Amino acid sequence: MKRTAAVKKIQRGRFEASTAEPAPLWQLDIEELAGHNIEARGREEVNRLLSEGWVLLHIYTLKYEENGVWRERPMAILGRPRKPALPTER
Repeated sequence: MKRTAAVKKIQRGRFEASTAEPAPLWQLDIEELAGHNIEARGREEVNRLLSEGWVLLHIYTLKYEENGVWRERPMAILGRPRKPALPTER
């Protein structure tokens, strides 16, 4: 329970981490969306986008069939805000 309370208090500029009632996408003022594989090379691209101010919106597992074998691939959806998030103090 303490962890949940701590997560709710984390703020990153205009975006607040929350476990309850996420804001609709249109309220986040996202200008562009991108989906990326987060294995190996894809993870490097995701890290680069995050360092440029993109926001991690969702992580999911893509399940697909390839040559009769079911595979799973971790994916991330990122959004680029119209205005960059304010830097956080550490």
